Amino acid sequence: MQSITFPEPVLFLEFFVREVSYFGPDQSAKFPAGTLFYTGESKAISGHLSSMGEPSFRQSPQFILPRQNSFGFIDGKPGVLATQKRSFLEFLENNPLDALLCIGHEAWKNEGWVREKNREAYTCRYPDFARCVDVVNIAPYRFNIWLQDEEGTLLTDFPGSEVRQSLEVGSTYLFLARQEQYVENGAWLNITPNRNLCLFVKNHGLHEQISLVSESAFANYDVADLCKEPYKVRDHRKSRFKYMLG
Repeated sequence: MQSITFPEPVLFLEFFVREVSYFGPDQSAKFPAGTLFYTGESKAISGHLSSMGEPSFRQSPQFILPRQNSFGFIDGKPGVLATQKRSFLEFLENNPLDALLCIGHEAWKNEGWVREKNREAYTCRYPDFARCVDVVNIAPYRFNIWLQDEEGTLLTDFPGSEVRQSLEVGSTYLFLARQEQYVENGAWLNITPNRNLCLFVKNHGLHEQISLVSESAFANYDVADLCKEPYKVRDHRKSRFKYMLG
């Protein structure tokens, strides 16, 4: 299998986010049983979500290649469509990659799960900047990380924990978190809703190469499959930080 070699190792991460958002103190009782903090396989239909108050989903996706959704993980390793090789090499000439993320997102809307198309996000290396320091600005809910070692072990304090937790290479984690509704009085009134969040993240570690994969192989990739993998639970639903997600 052909591959592309990076000048420096690149960090690869997968995120799959499932959320239930609502306004008012008594709305949670109106959801069908099993909806809040549902961790099973995706049942969503395709659609468009205007995630309330979450900039990382409201912003326009980054288009790294002419064809959207050209990155994935095949047999646990990062891959890019072979048909995008030329465009990807041109992209790398001007963008020294630091981290590359695949992000999936679904939410409860109008009595059912709705899912957006997967999106890609990346950060670049800059002289005199720590590795992966900019991931917080592109990851869902400002999921911040610190690179711990040369293998790619990570530390995070998401969603505002006072203790940093490790994310081992090759492992999938499920973060359960709640955010209570609150009002911000600034130049205009902004009400952030109650939010129940299931955030799956897999740390694929640092890779020196990315494989070139066929259309058929890529068609089998779905970031939502993180729900099907064995995962380690990080339950923050009783956090004393009631109004914070990242």
